[in-house]
This record gives sequence, structure tokens and C-alpha cells, in this order.
Amino acid sequence: MPAVSPMLLLTGLVFGVVLLAVGFWLGRRRSGSHGDLSDHSLVSDHERQRMVGLLEGLSRWTTEYSGNVSSYQLQIGEISAAVRQNMNAAGTVDVATDSSPGSSDARLVTLLGQMMSTNEALQSRLAAAESQLEEQTQQIESYLAEARTDGLTGLHNRRAFDKKLDELFEIYRKGGTTFVLVLIDIDHFKSINDTYGHPVGDVVLQQVATKLEADLSDALMVARFGGEEFAILTDAPIRLAAQQMNAFRKALAEQTITAGGDTLQVTISVGLSRPKDDLAIGPLVRRADEALYAAKKVGRNRVYFNDGAGAQLFGAPEVAKT
Repeated sequence: MPAVSPMLLLTGLVFGVVLLAVGFWLGRRRSGSHGDLSDHSLVSDHERQRMVGLLEGLSRWTTEYSGNVSSYQLQIGEISAAVRQNMNAAGTVDVATDSSPGSSDARLVTLLGQMMSTNEALQSRLAAAESQLEEQTQQIESYLAEARTDGLTGLHNRRAFDKKLDELFEIYRKGGTTFVLVLIDIDHFKSINDTYGHPVGDVVLQQVATKLEADLSDALMVARFGGEEFAILTDAPIRLAAQQMNAFRKALAEQTITAGGDTLQVTISVGLSRPKDDLAIGPLVRRADEALYAAKKVGRNRVYFNDGAGAQLFGAPEVAKT
């Protein structure tokens, strides 16, 4: 078995500790103020205990290895000093023939044997830890994906959307490209739940989500914003984005959704906005909300945008029928 360098070994251990700390942290964290995951831990108690156990084991191994290295360094120093002393006294020393138990060469051979034995033991431990780390890495990746995904629709969830919105707004504030925020609300969704039941309502959400993701594949992000609301981020100009959403709105209204034995038609209301000399995200979201409210107030199944000059209907009123 090839020798492992101390630096590589310690680096691997530190990486393992950090990785597992992330997993433990995910288990402790709550999802935040948005989304359906806020009341549930992402890591089971059993998995958390396994992470803690492996963390403690890695910590012990790191401490043990560091202690052995310090001891070996001290002994090597003593042997080197003894060799130098012998050389100063006799001018030279034949370590090959000096093999008495207390001689420098015998001590050196013993020390090297101890170091190799310790190294082999640590390698065995690391092999076992590596297998556990790989498993934990896969689990952490799964937890991260779960933390970013809406369980019902498979779209990004509110947490992931808020993070992306923050990133885009920060880029814009630093002189980067602009973007458009789109808010979508399924019309009369409460009535759908009340009339057909929540399972049918879930199917409606899923099918609208699937169509949004397919038809708006060039968007920066499509997410479930919460309840019957969806949100989109796009780098298209606001009027082009409004045109795309109007085309989507009309296509959705013309198709039927089948859930179990029920067939129904679904329409949406849409509001769009873009940043405009804003110092914070709040005004941007508020303008999109105002545009969405205007679309719902005048009869739903419409697209309104607000580029800073107030909510404006996109398309002729006779085109955007209820």
C-alpha cells in the first residue's frame, strides 16, 4: 500500500469534517419563512447521529495523527542530535554496524517501523471513512436538491427563487444586465378545489407547471411561488416577455385539463415588472403585484405589465377575454 503524505491525509480529513458539518447543518436548519418544508427537518435523527459519530471519529483520528507526528518529530530530532554528537566525537559513524538497542540506527529503524504501522492503520481507517463520506455526500446532494425543489410540481421552490432574484438584482445594481419578474396566478383556483377536490387542484398545478417549464424553457428560472402562484425570471425585454406570457395565457385557456373523470379549462392572470432605479427588491416585486392585481381586477385571464409607469394591459381588451 503506497504511503500517504501527512498534508494529503490531513487535507482529506479536514474536507471530510467540513462536508459532514454541512450535512449536519442541513439537518438542523429549517427551510426558512417560505415553502412547504419549513416545518420539517431535512435530515432524520438517525442520519444526524451517523454524521455526528463520523465527525467525532474524524476528529479523534486527526488528533491522534497530529500527536503521533509531533512525537515522531521529537524522536527524529533526538536521533539526529545523537548522530551529530557521535560524528563530532569520532569524526564519522558507521550506522550499518552500530545496531545495539540504544544506538541511533536501531532507534531510527524502530521509529520508521512505528510510523509505517501508524500510517497503515490510518489508511485502513480512511478507507472505511471514505466509503461513509461518499454515501453522506450523495445524501447531502439529495437534501440540497430537496431544499431547492417544490415537492408537488418539481419546479424550483420559493427559497430557490428568492435566492436567484437576489443574485440577479445584485448584478443589476452593479451595472449588469436587467431582467423581468413575472408573477402568475391561476384564476378561481379556490373554486377548483372546492368544486372538484384538492387532488384535482394538485393535478392542475402540476400540469400548469409542466407547460410553463416546457413553453418557457429559455427563462432564467420557473418556480412555484406559493399556493396557486408561479413566478418566472427572464432576461427578455419586458414587452417581449409580456408577449410570450400572453401567448402562453391564450394557449393554456384553449386546452383542457383532465384529472380523473373531470375535464376543466384553466386560465391565468399575469403581472410583469422590471427593475427601475430601485435600491431594493421590494419596489420591483410590488410593481409586479400591482400588475397582477390589475389583471385580476378587470376580469382575469389577462397580462399586465408595469415598467414604472403604472400597470398596463398587454394586447387589446377584446383579445384578452375572460
